[in-house]
Amino acid sequence: MAEPLIRARSGPPPVEQLHRLWLAVSRAGGAVNFLPDSPDSEVRAAAEAAVDELRSGELALLTLDDGPALLGTVFLRPGTGPRTGHRADVVRLMVDPASQGRGWGAALLDAAAAHARTLGLRQLRLSARGGTALPAFYAARGWTEVGLFPDALQLHPGEFRDEHWFQLAL
Repeated sequence: MAEPLIRARSGPPPVEQLHRLWLAVSRAGGAVNFLPDSPDSEVRAAAEAAVDELRSGELALLTLDDGPALLGTVFLRPGTGPRTGHRADVVRLMVDPASQGRGWGAALLDAAAAHARTLGLRQLRLSARGGTALPAFYAARGWTEVGLFPDALQLHPGEFRDEHWFQLAL
């Protein structure tokens, strides 16, 4: 098998590919807006909405592809207007659970930063769910934690996690 390819997409992936990836990451416990037991229909609706945002230009997408298979994604939501047009939010960094542990998440994150530089951006922001390895993952890659919102995310009734906010100067 050839090495997977990371690339900036000029168009959205098929909804089915994005849905399949997002569902697999969610079922494996990935912190990508869904819990492992979230209904399939909710994940599919989110994939459809993301594809619509890609088509409208509200999001940019970098993918990790292995031939026709979508193995990973990272989305950039560029700021708009004179006050936030210099930055973007990094959202939904996902790697298929079967492909994790090979450095693809870090490679996608690095590719997102490189792509943001080509767009003339000066800053990236992202948030990470506390109680996971994600805050340490981002900090180890040079991201600066700029805020912590205690108990900002509710996973289940009575079960809360902190939300960590990070920034990367480009």
